[in-house]
Amino acid sequence: MKKNRCIICKNSESLQLIKWKNFNVIECHKCHLNFCEIMEIKEGNSSPVNQAGINMMAKSFFETKKLAHDYAEKRLHIYNNLLERKCENILDIGCGPAVFYKPYQKLNIKWTGIEVSPYWIEFGKKNSLPIHNIDIKKIKKKYDVITAHQVLEHVEDPNKFLNDIYKILRPGGILHLELPNNLSLTSTLRKISPTIFYDYGFIQPPMHMRAYSFKTIETLFKNHFLQTKNIFSCSNNHSIWGQVRNYSNFQKFFYGLTGFFGKGSLLVGIAKK
Repeated sequence: MKKNRCIICKNSESLQLIKWKNFNVIECHKCHLNFCEIMEIKEGNSSPVNQAGINMMAKSFFETKKLAHDYAEKRLHIYNNLLERKCENILDIGCGPAVFYKPYQKLNIKWTGIEVSPYWIEFGKKNSLPIHNIDIKKIKKKYDVITAHQVLEHVEDPNKFLNDIYKILRPGGILHLELPNNLSLTSTLRKISPTIFYDYGFIQPPMHMRAYSFKTIETLFKNHFLQTKNIFSCSNNHSIWGQVRNYSNFQKFFYGLTGFFGKGSLLVGIAKK
């Protein structure tokens, strides 16, 4: 294993190889990242998103407008407190169907959404949504808040991704990451046996090729001179940090229970430049 290095902390000593189904997972015992070394299928510099998930997100866009507005309003209040001034603009990386465009527009925030998925670019054109296919490296504008929801687990080179974000984040600006929690109950159950589960935790080839925990996000922030403000797990339907979705009564019960015991499936990291 010494020939390999962790893609986050560059450690080459505390690595463990896990053979699971027809793929290998490397666990770093220093920063707690799980990752697959080779990303064979890519959209740009990221792994693809499951089509069933895309279809669900597209459908929910038209049914969850009030929820999106409630989330935007609550989060903006927190962003303003962290900035110690009024937020003026937000960059949403991997914005999907742009669920936060209209909510933030109503709150007088200049919202910019970027995507690599051709599906969402076309979705934006059909629904008059400003979803742009722009490389982060080509963005010259500075932002008060940059968000990346369900993005980092797809990114091939997380350190390069954070470096690009740092360059366009205003001094004192806020980075808000949301991604699957590899220490969640769901993730733990998926590590029981490869005869029962295809996924290894939140490693789900060819889609999720990296799986993160608290320590990993903390290390990533530190690597890029970002001040950690909060790193925590929560349920998918959390009243502030949850995902903009329709949930069944069973999902509400299950997510609420896992969130209550600190085993929620969402990992949220918030840092300040």
